[in-house]
Amino acid sequence: MTRFLILALSLLSPGAFASACLIESSDDQLPIRLCQANRSIPDGLFEQQFCQPQIPDRSFQVQLLEACPSGAYGVCAGAHTEGVGYQQDIHYYSDAEDAPVLQAYCEQVSRGQWQIPSSP
Repeated sequence: MTRFLILALSLLSPGAFASACLIESSDDQLPIRLCQANRSIPDGLFEQQFCQPQIPDRSFQVQLLEACPSGAYGVCAGAHTEGVGYQQDIHYYSDAEDAPVLQAYCEQVSRGQWQIPSSP
């Protein structure tokens, strides 16, 4: 029993219970900082596909977290990914001036609900 428990614990990575990923640009271009909170995406798919930005000529640092940090100026709650039924909440931190464009995309394309978090 003890040997099984040690083996099981050794298979768990620090991100095994992550339900959010913080994505921050790590290059010299326009800063990008957002966090995706998983609602209905299978964990492995969320971490290996949804948390891996695919923007040409950009580099990112991805940190798996239990929840998105506070401080977002807007959240697209219940965002759908085109072609699949999965949902996530996308928290935006980079530039609040982008809010009108992100809100329109959230509501019209992602079929989400735009929310403005209350200040702490």
